[in-house]
Amino acid sequence: MTPGRVIAETKDLSIGYHSRRRVFTVMENLSLRAHRGELVALIGRNGTGKSTLLRTLVGLQPPLGGTIILDGRALHETGSSEMPRLVSFTSTEPMTVHYIRVRDVVSLGRFPHTNWIGTLTEADRRAVDGALEATGITALAQRTIDNISDGERQRTMIARSLAQDTGLMVMDEPTAFLDLPSRYATVNLLRRVTRESGKCVIYSTHDLDTAINEADRIWLMTEDCVSEGAPEDLMLTGSIARAFESPQLSFSSGDGSFSFVRTRHSSIALEGKGRAAKLTARALSRCGYNIESQASMTVRVSNSAGGTEWIVTEGQETESFDSLYDLVTYLSARSQ
Repeated sequence: MTPGRVIAETKDLSIGYHSRRRVFTVMENLSLRAHRGELVALIGRNGTGKSTLLRTLVGLQPPLGGTIILDGRALHETGSSEMPRLVSFTSTEPMTVHYIRVRDVVSLGRFPHTNWIGTLTEADRRAVDGALEATGITALAQRTIDNISDGERQRTMIARSLAQDTGLMVMDEPTAFLDLPSRYATVNLLRRVTRESGKCVIYSTHDLDTAINEADRIWLMTEDCVSEGAPEDLMLTGSIARAFESPQLSFSSGDGSFSFVRTRHSSIALEGKGRAAKLTARALSRCGYNIESQASMTVRVSNSAGGTEWIVTEGQETESFDSLYDLVTYLSARSQ
């Protein structure tokens, strides 16, 4: 991936909000960049201000200070009629109109390009058709928004943003409330959009796995700053670990995965190869065992045409099991 020119930039940005008597500052001195063709994931703990940053970036919330530049234009110098041509925004708020067709929802993205009564031209209809096809929901076009799944509804909102045809697409939690396959499908779609169209997509998420594995750039928001870089950059510096680790949770900078901190019982040796041995190692680690090359107890994974067998040896004692469940139940009982 070769990033294009800068499409979104903040300089010494301060974000927050006004109450009746005082100003609440969420973050100060933010200087961030995003390029065309990039998928940017905004991550951070709850309450750090991710939604506030996104809403400020698209002009829905005034900045407390600093400058926002979108596609070379300063936000404070951009009129309200110009903004929908520069950036699209999708929030997590559900649609309250239930009987509108999918195609009509996607067509709303063309509103900034139509005349004052919203008449669609042939070019507008082609843009809507293209957005439906790009998101794989052409077959759903005539169905109403209340008769499709959550994942299909999210694709519909992405299609609306595509139809709006802005260089920058900003989305607040587009994978919220989706099951695991739909989360990965949605992020994969956003990544494909950046590659095929050269658009920049900035999205917030609590799904760290997909962000680390799929995003080109991470904006990592903590209580006092926003760090940015490739996912691997933030893993190497320990920024992700410092932001999310806790006494109960640890982060592996080697493979970018999180795991629970478990009380370790003792060491155990593991013999065997293949997928069954790898899954056995996973099960043993989950149950609190350190896997060593030498230990008083050994688990041997035996694969044959008849299936897989797990053989536990300790001294002169030998036990065999035909499932990992039975194996870990036996080991757990021994450790008590």
